[in-house]
Amino acid sequence: MATTISVRLDTALIKDLSEIEKNWQADRSEAIRRLLAKAVNSWKIQNALERLRQHKISIGKAAEECGLTLWEMLDIARENNIDWTGYSKEDLERDLSFLEGKS
Repeated sequence: MATTISVRLDTALIKDLSEIEKNWQADRSEAIRRLLAKAVNSWKIQNALERLRQHKISIGKAAEECGLTLWEMLDIARENNIDWTGYSKEDLERDLSFLEGKS
């Protein structure tokens, strides 16, 4: 079900919106819907990346929340230099020392 909302926009934003409408050959409602959908999607990804960076969610949960595949989310995390594993250099050194002691 669609809901109608009302919003006040300043003159500069209306001018920019008019340019977008012309470029997309779309009416104002369509242009606003497309821009808003893109902005919401971008916000979801940025929010998930921040929570991923803080190790508050898993990579799988981040992908699910963003409506992306795991591979897409892995690519985005890599592009943003996010260590989603939580596996530090110290963890690696400890594990390697443990394995060397087992030999």
